[in-house]
Amino acid sequence: MSPVMSMIRIWKPVLCCLSILLLPAVAGAIVDGTDAAPGEFPWIAGIVRRDVPAPGLVGGGSLVGDQWVLTAAHSVDGLPAAALEVWLGVTDLDDTVSRQVRGVLAVYLHPDFETENGTSVNDLAMLLLDRPVTTIAPLGLVENPADLAEGDAVRVAGWGISEVGVVMPANSLQRADAEILSNTTAAMAFGPVIEPVHLAAKDPAEIATPCVGDSGGPLVKTISGIDRLAGLVSFGSLDCDPAWPTIYTRIPMFVPWITASLDLTAVPSNLRISGKNRVIASGAKAKEASGTDYGELRRPGARRTRVFAVANGGEGLLTVRAVTVAGRAFTLRRTPPQITAAGDGGLLRVGFEAPRRGKRHRGQVRLFTNDPAAPVFLLRLEARVR
Repeated sequence: MSPVMSMIRIWKPVLCCLSILLLPAVAGAIVDGTDAAPGEFPWIAGIVRRDVPAPGLVGGGSLVGDQWVLTAAHSVDGLPAAALEVWLGVTDLDDTVSRQVRGVLAVYLHPDFETENGTSVNDLAMLLLDRPVTTIAPLGLVENPADLAEGDAVRVAGWGISEVGVVMPANSLQRADAEILSNTTAAMAFGPVIEPVHLAAKDPAEIATPCVGDSGGPLVKTISGIDRLAGLVSFGSLDCDPAWPTIYTRIPMFVPWITASLDLTAVPSNLRISGKNRVIASGAKAKEASGTDYGELRRPGARRTRVFAVANGGEGLLTVRAVTVAGRAFTLRRTPPQITAAGDGGLLRVGFEAPRRGKRHRGQVRLFTNDPAAPVFLLRLEARVR
């Protein structure tokens, strides 16, 4: 079969995750794969949509930094960060006891990502988690291109479907062995769309292969006894035929871009809050000089708003995953950005409306951040009503 005819056969979205795989899950996954051993892929992530009636598996990913998951760009392209969450620490998707859930603050697609007719180039995205993962060691990267040679043994894992046409993901994490192929061999199957950024691999026994729902999942190579991320599932044949190669994103070519994101949280951030140009310490007593003491309001129903400056005084990326308020009559009017670069800042506005009963009122605002010195910043407030 000529390359042109091969392209006609398979040039359709195959391993992308544009169709939601609804949970609960069923057995299966990577076609004809086997159950992954506990702890074999400790850093693997399930990426799930939470903006649908039932959770939907978007694809797989890998924890590559304590606050970062790397996945396929085509899986998350066009989806708002707030619609996604990441499941870590499990091999069974229905394991709610061991599951560690993280929200997603931002989705960073590779700037040169392109997709057309089911094939993609530069197919990777970094997901910024709403808080660090401290109990799972991130997966390292294959950095040297020479470490990925034709014939090298690799393996892949995911929760994708086990049978073409099935719309349910697997419950148990599946894995499959594979062998790296040359891009020349891959081009014989897929045509001229194969580029240097691609990495081809397939099961030499032609039994197991990734399928729908496995996009973004890790292709792993063990180097000197240590697992390294070699590729991300990108696309493959229309019918998930194990005789055909699966095309992965070749990780060594993107190490600088990946590490640029990792560097944003590799050094500490430093949350600084001030009112009336006075720095406020976490848990400090409310004072009129800083605006945390609203003073006296003369009648019930009277309103007063205070504005506090929130800044990142550290070198790392400051992330604010949540802001809460407690205390009678205190309300949040504006919250700072969830992501603040070094030297930048935003505003926090807190309103107070005098209730009919009680003369002295106390409130608290808590900011949950990735600042290692103050992961929960407590802002104490006070007001009085005549």
